[in-house]
Amino acid sequence: MEVRLSEISKLNQTSKSSAYIELLHTILTKKDHQTIHSLNIFIGSIVQDAVGLLVTKTVLNELIKHIKEESDREFKRQLIETILNQTEFCNRESRFEEQVTDLREALADLLEEEEDWSGAAKVLQGIPLTGTNRTVSDEYRLKIYIRILRLLLEDDDATSAETYLSRANSYMKDTKDEHTILSFKLSQARIFDAKRKFEEASKKYHEISFTPNLAEEEREQCLSASLICSVLAPAGPSRSWLLTTLFRDERTLNLKDHKILSKMFLGQIIRADELVEFEKRLQPHQLARLPSSNLKRSPETVFDRAVMQHNLLSASKIYNHITLKGLGNLVGLTAGAVELMARTMIQEGRLKASIDQVERMVTFQRERKVDGDVVVSNVAAAGGGKAGAEGADEMLEIVPATIRWDEAVSDPLFYLHPI
Repeated sequence: MEVRLSEISKLNQTSKSSAYIELLHTILTKKDHQTIHSLNIFIGSIVQDAVGLLVTKTVLNELIKHIKEESDREFKRQLIETILNQTEFCNRESRFEEQVTDLREALADLLEEEEDWSGAAKVLQGIPLTGTNRTVSDEYRLKIYIRILRLLLEDDDATSAETYLSRANSYMKDTKDEHTILSFKLSQARIFDAKRKFEEASKKYHEISFTPNLAEEEREQCLSASLICSVLAPAGPSRSWLLTTLFRDERTLNLKDHKILSKMFLGQIIRADELVEFEKRLQPHQLARLPSSNLKRSPETVFDRAVMQHNLLSASKIYNHITLKGLGNLVGLTAGAVELMARTMIQEGRLKASIDQVERMVTFQRERKVDGDVVVSNVAAAGGGKAGAEGADEMLEIVPATIRWDEAVSDPLFYLHPI
């Protein structure tokens, strides 16, 4: 090998390319350890300054062409890694940015097929996109950023993914590629979801479900994800508007979890046995355990908290007054834990109530008129209504179903009845 390389180095520039390529084909005729060893020596030789940049790039392009046509996946991976890790090549990598890019994309393809999400992302992160000697289009940068973003999300690394979401966002305004736009929006939704911003995630998934030319299976998955995130979102006016939007969307009728959506929308208390199948469809981060509490029977998971907050808000539609112990029994918490939850919801404007710590009693506010003005009740707050006649008219116009079922209900036990 060394003798032949020495002979080729003495040829004129015109003859060098063909001689190197001929030797390369000879090296690649076998697929064994010796081939990898010989290729390492070969690469170290052809990247030397004396060979000439044009000759080196010509030979590397021929090698990359062979790699792309190679059917043996393991051998293909060994070839790529040998080149990228070759010491002399690494020292001069900036001269061969196009070749480095081709090799890294090919290696990332292999790793992604093996579901090595983290490995594929790291390989793509090594592609020179800024401060390079070559021209890199914004469209290509966006493509790579979104691919890295998607891989990081598959690896459950939402924090790193958010960094690449920000980078990709800088180039989104100029793209018209539908697939790129869809991938970006889906990544946004998944990051919201992974970071437990369930309200934002639900809205984004629902928005994506209206994308034209989206496969029906993917459309249903987006709707289902939107429904699940709406259930996990903090109980209050914002979530109630979200539930209203989904409940009125006829496409949700065929979803497995439509019954849960209905009970959430109607403000009915949900029993633990009704959530068994729903819970099986949740992802690990949606079942993440909450920080431990000194209070016994406090919510253990993100899912527990969402359901308990919903049931607490539902209880506010049944009772005018209730003891903390009674409310805790209804929701599934101790008196201390339910007091903490109620106080947090009151402070955040998600529950209209007051707590009498002496009497250990919660008083829920009802709609009443004061000097001609309407004070918002929990029912209005849950529905996202505005105070005053203008807000009532707007609610009647936008979501008549929400108002009518409420006016028609005379038995408070409606909130406890199964649908």
